[in-house]
Amino acid sequence: MVFSRDESKDTERIVGHVTSLLDSTDLFVAEHPVGVNSRVQDLIQIINNQKSKGVHRIAIWGMAGIGKTTIAKALYNQISCNFEVRKFVPDIKQRIENSKRTDPGRILQQEIDDFFKEKLKTKVSNGNPISLEWWERLFGTKVFLVLDNVRSERELEVLSLIGEGFAPGSIIILTTRTKHDQLREVGVNHIYKVKEMDYNECVELFSWTAFNKATPERSFAGLIDYAVEYCERLPLALVAVGSALSEKSIEEWKTVLDSFTRFPLQDVCQILKESIDSVGYEEKNIFLELAYLSHLFIGTDLNDISQTLQEAGHNAALIAKAIKGLEDHSLVWFKEDKLCMHRLLQHIGSEMYLKESSFEPQQRPYDVFLSFRGKETRSKFLSHLHASLQNAGIYVFKDDDGIPRGKNVSFSLMKAIRESKTSIIILSPNYAYSKWCLQELEDIIQCYKNKTQKLLPVFYHIDPSEVRNQTGKFGQAFENLIKRSPKLKGKEQSWRKALHEVGCIAGFVIRKSRNENEDIKKIVEDVTHMLDMKELFVASHPVGVESRVEEVIELLKNNQPRNPLLLGIWGMGGSGKTTLAKAVYNNIFREFDGRCFLLNIREAWDQDNGSLHLQQQLISTIYKTTKIKIENTESGKSILEKRLCQKKILVVLDDVDKLEQLNSLAASHRWFCPGSTIIITTRDEHLLRCHRVDKLYSMKELNDNESIELFSWHAFKEPCPNEEFDLVANEVVSYCERLPLALEVIGSYLFNREVYEWRSVLKKLKTIPNNDVHKKLKLSFDGLSDDRDREIFLDVAFFFIGMDKNDVVDILNGCGHSAEIGINVLMERCLITVDTKRKLGMHGLLRDMGREIIRECLPMKPEKRSRLWNPEEALNVLSKDMGTKAIEGLALNLPKSVNPTQLKTEAFKEMKRLRLLQFANVQLVGDFKYLSTDLRWLCWHGCPSEYTTANFDQANLVAIDFKYSTLKLLWKKDQLILKYCPKLTSVSHTIQHLKQVLLINLKGCSGLRVLPRSVYKLKSLKTLILSGCSLIDKLEEDIEQMESLATLMADKTAITQVPHALLRLKSIVYISLCDFEGLSHNVFPSIIWSWTSPTNNLSSQVQTFLDLSNLVSLTVPNSNSQGLSSIIRELPQVQSVKLGCGSQLQITEDINSETFNVTNCDDMIVTSSASNVSKGSTSSFAGCCSEHYIIESENSLNPILIQMGMKCSVTEVLTGNIFQNFSARVSGDCLLPGNHHPNWLTFCGIDSSVAFDVPQVNGRKLKTMLLCIVYSSSPNNVPSEDHIIKNLFIINHTKTTPYIYDGDTLASLRDEEWQKVISNLEAGDKVQIVVVAGLGITVKKTAVYLIYGEPVDQTTEQQAEGDVSGDDMVADANLTVHGGVEKKSLNSVRKRKFQGQGV
Repeated sequence: MVFSRDESKDTERIVGHVTSLLDSTDLFVAEHPVGVNSRVQDLIQIINNQKSKGVHRIAIWGMAGIGKTTIAKALYNQISCNFEVRKFVPDIKQRIENSKRTDPGRILQQEIDDFFKEKLKTKVSNGNPISLEWWERLFGTKVFLVLDNVRSERELEVLSLIGEGFAPGSIIILTTRTKHDQLREVGVNHIYKVKEMDYNECVELFSWTAFNKATPERSFAGLIDYAVEYCERLPLALVAVGSALSEKSIEEWKTVLDSFTRFPLQDVCQILKESIDSVGYEEKNIFLELAYLSHLFIGTDLNDISQTLQEAGHNAALIAKAIKGLEDHSLVWFKEDKLCMHRLLQHIGSEMYLKESSFEPQQRPYDVFLSFRGKETRSKFLSHLHASLQNAGIYVFKDDDGIPRGKNVSFSLMKAIRESKTSIIILSPNYAYSKWCLQELEDIIQCYKNKTQKLLPVFYHIDPSEVRNQTGKFGQAFENLIKRSPKLKGKEQSWRKALHEVGCIAGFVIRKSRNENEDIKKIVEDVTHMLDMKELFVASHPVGVESRVEEVIELLKNNQPRNPLLLGIWGMGGSGKTTLAKAVYNNIFREFDGRCFLLNIREAWDQDNGSLHLQQQLISTIYKTTKIKIENTESGKSILEKRLCQKKILVVLDDVDKLEQLNSLAASHRWFCPGSTIIITTRDEHLLRCHRVDKLYSMKELNDNESIELFSWHAFKEPCPNEEFDLVANEVVSYCERLPLALEVIGSYLFNREVYEWRSVLKKLKTIPNNDVHKKLKLSFDGLSDDRDREIFLDVAFFFIGMDKNDVVDILNGCGHSAEIGINVLMERCLITVDTKRKLGMHGLLRDMGREIIRECLPMKPEKRSRLWNPEEALNVLSKDMGTKAIEGLALNLPKSVNPTQLKTEAFKEMKRLRLLQFANVQLVGDFKYLSTDLRWLCWHGCPSEYTTANFDQANLVAIDFKYSTLKLLWKKDQLILKYCPKLTSVSHTIQHLKQVLLINLKGCSGLRVLPRSVYKLKSLKTLILSGCSLIDKLEEDIEQMESLATLMADKTAITQVPHALLRLKSIVYISLCDFEGLSHNVFPSIIWSWTSPTNNLSSQVQTFLDLSNLVSLTVPNSNSQGLSSIIRELPQVQSVKLGCGSQLQITEDINSETFNVTNCDDMIVTSSASNVSKGSTSSFAGCCSEHYIIESENSLNPILIQMGMKCSVTEVLTGNIFQNFSARVSGDCLLPGNHHPNWLTFCGIDSSVAFDVPQVNGRKLKTMLLCIVYSSSPNNVPSEDHIIKNLFIINHTKTTPYIYDGDTLASLRDEEWQKVISNLEAGDKVQIVVVAGLGITVKKTAVYLIYGEPVDQTTEQQAEGDVSGDDMVADANLTVHGGVEKKSLNSVRKRKFQGQGV
């Protein structure tokens, strides 16, 4: 360095030089820069060859993803150290997006200015971005500047403003996808087009990303070639595809590569799409058309391309300019004058074309393109085929109009071919004589090979080999074409190849002698399946639909083909009825001659002439014509009745809500021909029953996994939640309560939102439902025609969810409603449910819908609403004395975790119409005269002990519920629920004045010592519950006065004596007095289940109230069985008894020996008596033993079968086998089926008893039992069915719980009662079944069949000790086998393993 006299300047130069040396951090080029160095050397050679002594400007040009930036970075790293100032300006796109400025040139200029100012330590003067003050200092400085990815002409303008002041030898490099004409104008000396990678470079780069080494695995050689060919040597694609295939197996490679041909990698597509979007409007349109029809344009010269595009309506001058622009943007290029385009650009452009094209209905992509030689086939075969395809709902393109043809296939035909899902080529003898047909064929074959289209060849009056080898008449026609037009010689080989390929594809051969109608029918069926036609869109994400479709189709299969079938699909709004109906329709519509799906009938019906339009749509769609005119609804009914029965049709009537709709569209079975199917979706079950549908499918709710998957598809666009959203996503799914509508709507609303937003939305939803969901659900509410039904729904939604149905009925009836029918209507409309415990239920979103109906009327004035449930609003109204006469119901339930809230009774002063009041953790202070006299229900959980009823008018109260309260004194009331009030010590004697009381529930009132004698005067009382009143030790004989008492529950009390008067009550249905540990030993045990005979005329009111019209239950404390006879005598209607004993069961002498004539009971002591047990009258074993279950034979040896539980397919097989054996047996023999079926075990015994140990069967659950009793009678005694069996004993010796049944009652036993017996049986239990025969009946053999349900999907070769394997399942006369150990009298053994099939 030469020093000058100005030392300050010399010092500054030294510092600058050192700084430049220190600022030498290399740029990251690439993880595997394969082939980059050779291209960098090309650029260095270009730089060295520059003759100019000034600033060198070089453009690196190429398509997106080819490596321009990578090469520029590598060049920068190699030569930048030779320059005093150097700068690499990366892609400006991100800066444009982050900046408020939209001018890329200004942004680029500002960045360069800022950089140089920093380097030269100079400030800008006067705000001028290019200030002479620092720009002059830059003069003479050697600069190396790289501008990456310059796109616009405005960015290029910056290039003209810089560089003039740089020292000679400075270099400015720019990378660009566009070879702008302006490049030369701004001083670019050289344009370097990036060379594509050669094969070896492609394989090496791909191998680094796929295998993490330079050479590939040999076993993947073929697939690597396929991948490299797919990427077409584009580095971006090679890296992306290699990374996607890394660490995958060969099988996975095949799958992934195949998917890439249909769905390229999104990252690659996005980058390439940016290049397409960057061109002008006309250029983009032409590029998309070139890409969409690439198989026709690629390899074609510019003149042919221009001519075809002109046919499509493009201006000739604009075509040439546009294609030049596409070349400049690296989207196309010409090689030997033939058009070229990268494979990925073809795919992306084609997809963009389809997406951006707006097809009218008549212009939508075709189902089928018909290629044919018109002179041979147009008039006969073709017209018939075309009509048949159209009648099948298939949209066909057929060149009927003779579209003008130029030198090549017209643009319209090219588009039609590409826009068809399937092509049918009718190869007739002279097909190959038409160059147009051969060009169509070539294009179709190309689409077929690209897997974008299916192909069905029809060999019409020729053999496929003639096409394949161009022989016979077909071959001669082809030769004649070539001879006639020598210019076509260049196309001969490609056409021959296409003909050979189509001749090798399986198709239809149509002979002259065959019936063409049958051939056409088969072609249409084949095309329908090829298209996999689904006429209706089902859902973007049909989660759980498939399994439910299978269930519906199974119902349809069970129909008799000689009859039409009406199927109803019933469920609440938003449960997926329409979706399911669409999916079923798509699955089966091909089986019918006509079909119609009428969508949204509820909505369409209410439009002007809605009924008429629906009738017209139905007949027009079925017959595919508009010529049948319907003038009015009544004439429409007549036309439909006459026409619909002429075809086997499928009709779906969606969202029906009125019976008149069905009467107008599908009035009866007579309207339809045999085999037709009519599917009706509705929210109203009663409507379906009124219309007498044949089958009813009730919508099944989604399970947990289905719910989270469906929600995730809409909220995350994938099948499961993102990890950070997992918890809140489950909360939202829980809120939706498995309702598909809510999962989809709310999921879509939450898409692409942050977690905190989800929390906010969820909080809001709990008070204000989603509007779209609310509107959909509200349709069910609006569909209620009776205002009182609407009021009942709202009352339940606000106050009664989870309460006993009978209690709610009483309360609502007290409010003036007809609650029984109202609740039934709501159940039929899927608005409420009643569970097995008779508790009212309601979907959470329906509940919210009901509450929102009230809230939205007066959103800002809660005091003027009819019902209040929101704690904040209710508390605000009460604490500020804002109550009005509008309020009919109010709930204020506060958490127990806070201290009770005190409110003044004056707050209720203006609530004159208050009917329903519910409190929890609330204290009232003041005079109770302010409570409304209209009050029907008072629910006050946690009522304080200071509560007094002074001045409280209770005249209209129907029910009071003071659960969990601390009351010390109870006053009179109509219906009392005071569960778990431990401080309640006494009940007022004035309770006798509650003349209409139905229920008294004192469960858990452990401080209550005695009931007043006056309580027994309550003649209306149906239910008395004293369970848990541990200090009550006595029930008075006065209980006989409770003439309506049906249920007495007094478990865990101190009661040691049962009043005999209790047993004389005619209405008693259920008695329970058990489970108190302090009971004395002399009070006898357990439960006596008694079935009352049909002559026991319980009132319908009692039966409705308890739903136990035929069941009597008596539960008594533990003791021996002394006194059993006295109870039996007192229960004249007793028909069966279940006893729970200690160690041994003893039946005393007081019982009739004929009634309890038991033999072979190891632990049972039986003595005789002369007492009698009367029987009720029953007609037969209806429902249990049907009339064909008893067979008479000539030698009077007959079977009788008793089904213990639900019937199933196995019991039907078994029953058939038994009767078949008896029909074919030798006289005197009684051969019974053994273990010849994989789903039952047989145990047999001689005479009237069979004993067995319940086996342990791995993977199986005992489902039901079948008892077979073989009996004989004397020739002079032909017994009636109800006198064959006198008594039946089922004794579980292990659990010491025998069941005793009177034979007359067996017919009336319900499945659930038998289920109690079966559920009491566990593996290892010793069980004995004893039959007591009627007079003159001799039991010869008794067999029991244990029938097991479907197996769990598991097999165990080695059974644990005590388990029964397939080899242990043995049964025959005099044989019982359990646990693999044979018992006595083993005469023969037959073995069979389980086959794993279900029952």
